[in-house]
Amino acid sequence: MSQRSRELLAFYRKQRITDQLGFYTSRQEQFERATGQALAISATLLGFATAASALAGTALGWAKVWSALAAILPAISTALAAYIALYAFEQQSKIYGDAARALQVASRTTPDPGGGRDQGPSDENVTEFVRRVEEALRQEQAQWGQLTSQIQVSDRAKE
Repeated sequence: MSQRSRELLAFYRKQRITDQLGFYTSRQEQFERATGQALAISATLLGFATAASALAGTALGWAKVWSALAAILPAISTALAAYIALYAFEQQSKIYGDAARALQVASRTTPDPGGGRDQGPSDENVTEFVRRVEEALRQEQAQWGQLTSQIQVSDRAKE
C-alpha cells in the first residue's frame, strides 16, 4: 500500500466514518429521548385527566374546574400524540440506528495500513473499502426519501 493510500485511509476513518457514526448515534439518542419524554408527558396528562374526571363527579371543591380539566387535558394529550406522529420521532430514531449499524458493518473490515502480510492490502482494497462505506451512506439517504414519501402519502390521505 502506498503512503498516500495510508494517509487517505487514516483521514477517511477519522473524518468520514468516526464522525458520521458519532452523528448517527447522537441523533438516534436524541430522538429516542424525545419520544420517551413526549410519551411520558402524554401519559401524565391522561393520568391528571382521569383524576380530574373523578373529582368532577364529587362535591369536592371546584366542580367546574375539575370538569373543564377533565375535558381539556385529554385534548392536550391527543395534540401531543399528533405532534409525535407528525415529526415521526420513532421512525427517525430507527433510520439513524439502521444507518449506524450499516456503517459499522461496512467499515468493520478496514484494510490494515501496516500490512499484516508481506506487503499489506493493495490500493484496490482501499478503494473497495471506501466504495462499501459510501454505499452504506447512500442507503441512509434513500431511507429519508422513503420516510418523506410516507409522510406525504399520509397527508394526502387525510384530505
